[in-house]
Amino acid sequence: MKKIVIFLLLATLLSSCGVNKEVHQKVLKNLAKTQKNYIHEIQKNKELKQKNNRLKKKITKLKKQLAETNQNFLDAMKFNDALKSELKAKGASLEDLESKKSSIDEQRTKLLQEREKMLAEQENLKEQLAELQKMKDAAEKRNAEFRKVMSKLQKMIDAGTLSVKIRKGRMIVSLSSDILFPSGRTTLTKEGEQAIAELCNTLKDLKDRSFLVVGHSDSSPIHTKRYPSNWELSSQRAIEVVKLMIKNGVDPKMLSAAGSAEFDPIASNDTDEGKAQNRRVEIVFMPKIEELPGFKPEKNNNK
Repeated sequence: MKKIVIFLLLATLLSSCGVNKEVHQKVLKNLAKTQKNYIHEIQKNKELKQKNNRLKKKITKLKKQLAETNQNFLDAMKFNDALKSELKAKGASLEDLESKKSSIDEQRTKLLQEREKMLAEQENLKEQLAELQKMKDAAEKRNAEFRKVMSKLQKMIDAGTLSVKIRKGRMIVSLSSDILFPSGRTTLTKEGEQAIAELCNTLKDLKDRSFLVVGHSDSSPIHTKRYPSNWELSSQRAIEVVKLMIKNGVDPKMLSAAGSAEFDPIASNDTDEGKAQNRRVEIVFMPKIEELPGFKPEKNNNK
């Protein structure tokens, strides 16, 4: 919250110093989105902690029930021994003894089955608890990485060059195509090259993370010999960004490129402002497979 207050004071200072109103409003808008995403991640962590606590209470209850079952079993065995002694003292028939023994054996079997069932349920709950802990740890790690990237890119965010947000469960760095490319072309502008180079100074240090570079367009059709549709245009723009990222030190093994044409909008295409938002290149932080819920690595049986 302290950072948000500082950003608001900075925005007010920029406004009073005569900074362009449109850039000022864009900084405030990006800041509001970032704060909303950060609060959302905190809420997710809180829900995971609550679920962990409920599972821990269930496991405690199961342990108590299991202890009671074991005690019932011991009591039944003592009763069996006492009953045998009593029947023997009274001269009970062999048939009576066998009948009583059969009844007690049946009760014993039921108790054993109940105990096995509760043990299995306890193990299942332990696995669920471990999985939830894993998800919580992954969420906290993503939050830390998000804050780290935000801190390093804050200058570019404040300048309105790019935005950082959480969308569809993934962290995304978004750059406007109007900054990166001339209209209808795939040759990067000088300003675009500088923006990508500055961004790469941060991304190339994230060695264990992969990135998907996705080109997007607005709904305005394009029909040229080289670009028959927005599919070709958006894909080629993503490829050009990937090439420049490699040139600026990002490992090619960390990168892939794709185009979505006009089919993944983030704003309405009914206005010029909305179309400008949709014309963008996104760098998606791809989740690592071990961070995905339910993932369990296969055991290597090779000796």
